Parts: sequence; C-alpha cells; structure tokens
Amino acid sequence: MTSSLLLGGLIGVGIVLLYLFLRAGFGVDNGTIAVLSVFGRFVRDRSGTVRTFGPGMHWKAPWAKSIDVSLAERSLAFGEKVASIEALAADGTRIRVNARLRFRVLAEGAGKFLADAKDAIEHLGGLFQVTVREQVARFEQRTHELSAYTSLRLRMHELQAKVQDAMKQAALDEYGIQVVSVDLLQIDPPEELVDALNAVITAESEANALVARTELSAQQRVLSAEKAVEIANARALATEAEIRTVGAELGTLADQGVLTDYVQRRRIEVLGGSRRVYLNHQHHNGAT
Repeated sequence: MTSSLLLGGLIGVGIVLLYLFLRAGFGVDNGTIAVLSVFGRFVRDRSGTVRTFGPGMHWKAPWAKSIDVSLAERSLAFGEKVASIEALAADGTRIRVNARLRFRVLAEGAGKFLADAKDAIEHLGGLFQVTVREQVARFEQRTHELSAYTSLRLRMHELQAKVQDAMKQAALDEYGIQVVSVDLLQIDPPEELVDALNAVITAESEANALVARTELSAQQRVLSAEKAVEIANARALATEAEIRTVGAELGTLADQGVLTDYVQRRRIEVLGGSRRVYLNHQHHNGAT
C-alpha cells in the first residue's frame, strides 16, 4: 500500500515537473520579438526597460506569459468601412482624402506599444486621421492657383511630406512605432465641384461630337462639289472635242467645194424625219 502511494506520488511529481518544463520554454519566430508578462506586469531589466527576446528558443518562469510583437512592416488605412475621410481645406472647401500609412514597431519601443496604449494600432489610426485633417487645413494656397483643392492636387507630394513629418515623432514618442511612409492615394473634389466638372465634360463631349459631325458633313459636301466640277469639266471637254471634230470635217467639205450640197442634204434628212414643219413666210412689199 505504501509503495503504491509512493509510486503515485512520484508519477504526479513527474507530471507536474514535465508540465512546468513545457511551460518554461517558448519560441520566437523570425521578424518577431517576445515580451514576458508576470501577473500583468512586464519583465524589465535593471534600467527599467522592458526586456525583449529575439528569434529562437528561450526559457522563462512557468507562471510568466510570453507576448509576441511583430516587427514586420504593416499598412494602415483610415478604416475598414470608410476608405477616405472628409477634410476642410484652407478656403473652406470640403474634400475627401484617401491615404495609407506604412509603419513598423521598433524593438526598443515594444514597451510603449504594449503598455502605454491599450490598442496602439487603433490609436495610431486616430492620430493619422487628425494629422491629415490638420495638414490639409494648414496647406497654403499660392496666388496663381485657382483654389485650395487645385493646390492640394498639384502639390500632393508636398502635402504627403508634411503629413509624414508630423506623424513620425508623435508615433515614435507615443507608441514606439516608426513611420515608414505616408501614401496619399487620392484627393477628391467636393460634390458640387464634381457636378460642375461632369457638366463641363458632358458639354465638351457634345461640342466635340457636333464639331466632328459638322466637319464630316462639310467634307462630304466638298467631295460632292469637287466630283460635280470634274464631271462638268469632262462634259465640257467632250463637247469641245466634238465641236472641233465637226468644225474640222466642215472645213474639209468647204475645201472640197461640197459644203453647200452637204448642208442641203442634211436639211432634207432633218425635215424628212420631223413630224411637223414650221415655215417662215416673209411678206414683201406689194404682195397680197
């Protein structure tokens, strides 16, 4: 009986030791660091900095919990449901901005990323929206530019640089995040300007279509006129050639002294082939 209890106790102790051994080991993947938490508090070194563990196999107290933090580059848009936000430009114009933030968590900033903000990514998104709105409102319009919207569209790279500079230090100080870049994807005009632009585009399309139809009709008329002129010239040349031929033949007959006989014979042929002949009677003085 005693030996059975002893064996059972040894087995139980062995199971507990095996469980503690398995709980004491943890692995970290490439591109990731780990932070240890003991009863809700992060494990820190002597200087008070949160201790981090790089890729590989590590050991910890069984009651400590490891938290992985990815160091890979990530991207953040304004929101899952809304691709763009509305911002107020310097002249009061409301525009829509679609942008993306690319960032990564720094290993030395893991403590801020995990401890100082309950959800650092969500807070970073809020900071991103506020910064974009602020920089759009502060963006100065130049004298030769028509509107604030025109300024933003023409100098989008300048606005992008301003947003990125404003985000860098704030993200690093608040959340231990390094801003890689800010990408302004699109800046849309206000709805009333969109309607006006659509009206202008429609008017231009209709005008271009009308001009094209008019030019085509004019070209067709010019071609028809040119063809008619060619036909008239051909007919005139044919008539001229015919007149020249007849004149040459009549000249030959006159040289031969038979022109009067030819004319008389042709007169008889014409009169013989006609159905009605009108005679011109001349009245002489003294005739009854």
